[in-house]
Amino acid sequence: MMHIGPFQLRNRLVLAPMAGVTDRPFRQLCKQLARGWTVPRWSRPIRCCGQRKTPPPAPITNGEVEPRTMQMAGAPIRRDGRGRRHNVDHGAQIIDINMGCPAKKVCNVMAGSALLQYEDLVQRILEAVVEAVDVPVTLKIRTGWDRGHRKTACAINRPHRRAGRAAFRCAVHGRHPRLRPKGRGRYEPSGT
Repeated sequence: MMHIGPFQLRNRLVLAPMAGVTDRPFRQLCKQLARGWTVPRWSRPIRCCGQRKTPPPAPITNGEVEPRTMQMAGAPIRRDGRGRRHNVDHGAQIIDINMGCPAKKVCNVMAGSALLQYEDLVQRILEAVVEAVDVPVTLKIRTGWDRGHRKTACAINRPHRRAGRAAFRCAVHGRHPRLRPKGRGRYEPSGT
């Protein structure tokens, strides 16, 4: 079994979001059959009238399996705290931050795995989110930005473990973003 804050999962099976695949009916089916944790695809801030605004989340309370999770793109700190509170106000029971997406369109706007180049910024984002919400916070991350940043995941997770944040969990993808789905992943313990 695994715990995420007050939520006890029946097993350690986690279904990560995949664009165009893990829609609500698919997540519901997986939850019925596997009884693990499913995470919907992330939402991100959009430009509206010259300002960055967080779009209203899809209704996550209607038919969504519990614990209801809202995944958000990791983004610079000035946008994070407010958006996370907004999602909790709209029914999110867990906030999941995506700092693992390697897509160019995501990395080009300083979100997803591009943030792994800046450990201090990642720490500030995590601190802002953890302080802004009263629900568990989880993080999807990669081993680092490239081969030279292999220990990034350890460095990012360590302060939260030392602080005893039981509601903070981190999932690490064994490849850095530049490998894409090719190349050899690194699956030795990462200290997270």
